[in-house]
Amino acid sequence: MPAEPLVMEKVLVLLLIALAVAHAAPGPRGLIINLEDGELCLNSAQCKSKCCQHDSLLSLARCTHKASENSRCSPKTIYGIYYLCPCERGLACEGDKSIIGAITNTNYGTCRDPSSKQ
Repeated sequence: MPAEPLVMEKVLVLLLIALAVAHAAPGPRGLIINLEDGELCLNSAQCKSKCCQHDSLLSLARCTHKASENSRCSPKTIYGIYYLCPCERGLACEGDKSIIGAITNTNYGTCRDPSSKQ
């Protein structure tokens, strides 16, 4: 019987040490979410930039920055993975939009500032 409280004390001490280490660690590093550009991803929600992009259907997707002004872009999609990233905040992806393009994720356009007259 005396060994049982000793085991509980050790478990409690280990638990407190683990909590202290977890609390002292810097913000979320990005094993599943908050991923940096270049890291492998399965969905845009995982990336800091909110864009998970792949070059072909069989290629690995990686987090990358959103499209800047005058760059090729895709409008936002429900799939969460892009061939071309959507535009940065404040820009609009202007281009042809079709139902087939929305299904196949090929509605490409160009990022434009909607407030500027061209």
